[in-house]
Amino acid sequence: MKKFILFTLYLLPVVLLIGFVATFSVNVPIDDEWRLASLFEKIAQGSVTFNDFWALHSNHRIVFPKLIIAVLVFASRWNINYQLCLSIGLAGITFMTLYKLSSIPVTPDFRPREGGHGDTAPTKDFKNVDNLWHLANILTCILLFSLVQHENWLWGFQLAWFFVNLCFIAAVYALVATHKLLPNIRISIAAVFCFIASFSLAQGLLSWLAAVPAVVDLEGNRVQKKSRLILWILLFAATCAIYSIDYHPSRKTSIIALLNKPLVVIDYFLSLLGSPIVRFPGISAFVGLVVFAIFGFFVWYFGKNILSTDLGLGGDGQDADPTIDLGLRSQALPWLSIGLFSVLSALFITAGRANFGAIQAIESSRYTTNSILLLIVLVQLGQLFIRETKALFKFNYKFIYRGVLLLLIGIIIVNSQKAIAQTSSALVYKQGAQDCLQLINYLEPSDFFNNSPESCLRVLSKKTWLVRDGAAILDKFGWRKFAKNVEFITNTKKVYGYLDKPATGDKFLKAAGWAVLPDNRKQPNIVLLSVGDKQSFFANAYVNLDSPDIAKTLKSQLYNNARWAVDVSGSNLAIGQTEIKAWVYNPVDNQFVQLRGG
Repeated sequence: MKKFILFTLYLLPVVLLIGFVATFSVNVPIDDEWRLASLFEKIAQGSVTFNDFWALHSNHRIVFPKLIIAVLVFASRWNINYQLCLSIGLAGITFMTLYKLSSIPVTPDFRPREGGHGDTAPTKDFKNVDNLWHLANILTCILLFSLVQHENWLWGFQLAWFFVNLCFIAAVYALVATHKLLPNIRISIAAVFCFIASFSLAQGLLSWLAAVPAVVDLEGNRVQKKSRLILWILLFAATCAIYSIDYHPSRKTSIIALLNKPLVVIDYFLSLLGSPIVRFPGISAFVGLVVFAIFGFFVWYFGKNILSTDLGLGGDGQDADPTIDLGLRSQALPWLSIGLFSVLSALFITAGRANFGAIQAIESSRYTTNSILLLIVLVQLGQLFIRETKALFKFNYKFIYRGVLLLLIGIIIVNSQKAIAQTSSALVYKQGAQDCLQLINYLEPSDFFNNSPESCLRVLSKKTWLVRDGAAILDKFGWRKFAKNVEFITNTKKVYGYLDKPATGDKFLKAAGWAVLPDNRKQPNIVLLSVGDKQSFFANAYVNLDSPDIAKTLKSQLYNNARWAVDVSGSNLAIGQTEIKAWVYNPVDNQFVQLRGG
């Protein structure tokens, strides 16, 4: 029964995440993904070169993510859900690796000591520690699969974040947990993982630095340790040299400008660390400060003991206790390296994004995938700290530790509910953008579609020309069905909705009304506006406003959100009298149906 309960607790965060992605994912490329369309075209035509993979992407060299995404695109006809599934799979492998790292000390041979001596702990204490270990790993699972990262879970391009995290953690695992292999083989495996991470995201370069403690800790005499460290640094330098070949970033960061605004930089960095827990200006920075301070304490506490064992001495100058050596070396080092990677990555992100202000670090969930690693490290180091604590204080520390972990679980649950609410409210816009892409052949290159914040094309990418070019490539290879030869229906027996008489001003027109698809359970996400007799559209509106009166009149709860409204700039309209028409697309009959009124 205990095993079944534990298995359920470990599995629950994964199941909830899969349900979340299945509910809110929309199979449509977003933002950076459109920039890869030309790459896919070259691959299909057989004209692709290495330079196409080597080219910078927003100052990053994403060679390996491009390869992975390209394989998935051609295997699925660019079904974004394949990338989302891979992100979950990468996170799953990451958790299994973290689980293996935390499992190193949890064996009868390395049971925790009681009272700081080398004797074996009583069986009852070992069971208590075992329960504490499961609690730490369950929370690790909850953090790793938390919905706080909702932007990354629902954006296929972001699999690079999960991939880089996995590569680094795999490198650490190769260094500290594969004792059956010779040290030189282990360092070679780790170097391969760090090299892959370096050419997946720019912060992957930091994996070489973060892995230094684990490299130094490889068994051997001082000469061997020094030789390996020099080799590791040379490999890092060589990787940086290769990375810099033809490196011409489109956006450069001024370090001097950042140094002139130290408070802005510090606020952004700390807010980034605190964002997985709380997302309020000021409070996030304070929480980030607490998180960073706790990690600093653990670095000092475990670091000084590890250094003393490296010198062969205990803390009082006596011969080092071999049990301490085995325990701290095998347990704390991987977590210290992972924490260092998270902190270095946060500093790197801060250097590139601090000018946007701390509010960007708080509101953007894409960076939490990095910050969550530091929280996982604190959870794991916390339980190791309790194991090394003397019996006199152990009970109090255990009580505090359990309380903090339960509080953290509660916070994650609350944050997940907020993420669901936020994602749910944004769903209609992504679904509207999906419809917009399907109907792109009928959308004019108007000022509204190119620049309006209410443009459904701009949900796909702020650079709408990229969407149009990418759509042409999708259509060329038959990877997506686009609306063609659509019939325009102006008179229908059934009512599809109404366009209220637009309110006009000197510089704008406010169009509003309601729209439904009476013969379809799936209701329209957008309404399209046209001028005169044109069979093309210059603007759109989202059908997402409350309409209990419509639902009551038509006697269906499907119509609870059937109203729509949009402000249209006068620059989209010709001078003089203009006839505005509103339409909904009926995908079943491949028809644009005009709404009544106007």
